[in-house]
Amino acid sequence: MMQDEFLSENFGRRLHELRVARRMTLSSLAKSCDCSVALLSKIEKGKARPSLNTLHRIATALDTNIGNLLPTERVQPAIIVRSGDRPILSDGLLRGRDGVQLEALSVLAPGSSFQVNIHHVAVGGRSDGCITHPGEEFVYVLSGEIDLILGGETTRMSAGDAAFFASEIPHGYANPGTVPAAVLWLNSPPTF
Repeated sequence: MMQDEFLSENFGRRLHELRVARRMTLSSLAKSCDCSVALLSKIEKGKARPSLNTLHRIATALDTNIGNLLPTERVQPAIIVRSGDRPILSDGLLRGRDGVQLEALSVLAPGSSFQVNIHHVAVGGRSDGCITHPGEEFVYVLSGEIDLILGGETTRMSAGDAAFFASEIPHGYANPGTVPAAVLWLNSPPTF
């Protein structure tokens, strides 16, 4: 498991590297992702943590995905990712996502066609509103239950339930239950 402080500091460094590699100023990136220059500067210095929606906008503006912004070592074509060795994004980094941790099961490499995470959702935890982006998603509830919000409609899902949907549909989730939930989430193409 990676600590939030380490992840935040290295995330900022990675964001700076990608921005400079794409020959973008803080000002041009801020305009492209509808953020303030001050916020982006703080993120790059590890002094601020963006919301998931902000991460999506930054990744889109940099023509990449959130996974490529995360400080992970690139892997070989075949790898085993052991429990406890996977990066975990928690509330601290995912500002606005109350009670949610994302456990990265797949470590992204350039050209990956999908990405897999486990969303650990505390009782009362919820996503950062509804988001949209290109692609497709598959959701499988491992334990507990969630309310999956798709295009304004809410569906209660329990352990063993699955859903498949186009990522262009506004989507989000919340844990209305009395126990924490764990949700296997696959995105294609990678977005986190």
